[in-house]
Amino acid sequence: MRRTVCLLLALAGQAGAQFAAPGITLTPSSTQAAPLEVARHVLVQPERLETRLQTGYTTGNLNFTLFSEVNTEVVLKTSDPRLVLLGSENGVVRLNAYSLQSVSGVALGAHNGTLTVSNRAGQVLVTVPYIVAPAKALNQSVSFYYTPGSNQGSLSYAVSGNPQSPLDPRWSMSVGVNVNPREGRVGGSVGLNVSW
Repeated sequence: MRRTVCLLLALAGQAGAQFAAPGITLTPSSTQAAPLEVARHVLVQPERLETRLQTGYTTGNLNFTLFSEVNTEVVLKTSDPRLVLLGSENGVVRLNAYSLQSVSGVALGAHNGTLTVSNRAGQVLVTVPYIVAPAKALNQSVSFYYTPGSNQGSLSYAVSGNPQSPLDPRWSMSVGVNVNPREGRVGGSVGLNVSW
């Protein structure tokens, strides 16, 4: 048994020595960046630049993309210094033709403003309004139901608090009214729910 194992190890060592990796030669390519053109049209997407601050936050992100049909550079400017654009030097963003270029901004508080995109010649290509809404304090909903067969209808309104912290209690309140004109009845309900 011992001789068999030694023989197998010796053969494996010789078999391994018989294989050699082929030589690979790498030649650096001399690719040049595509020449830049002056953009005449740039798309800002989505069409509506809107975000809402999260509950408990005073800052938030506003993300969008730029699209151009030519290789170009554009200059981005915001009307309000509370929107800080990231990843661009002096607002200059390079766009590759037919590629979506993501742009991220940090909103330093709730506000409205405009984003202006200009080409390197200084021509304004597009001006887009943006909205950074404050965090919601309340969630609200309204529901209306009508049943034609029984000629009954109901209307309800609900409101709930938006907690500022995971430790805050949750609460909701609802008010409802139902009407049955055939029987001349009007009813209602009120509900309150608190959880912690």
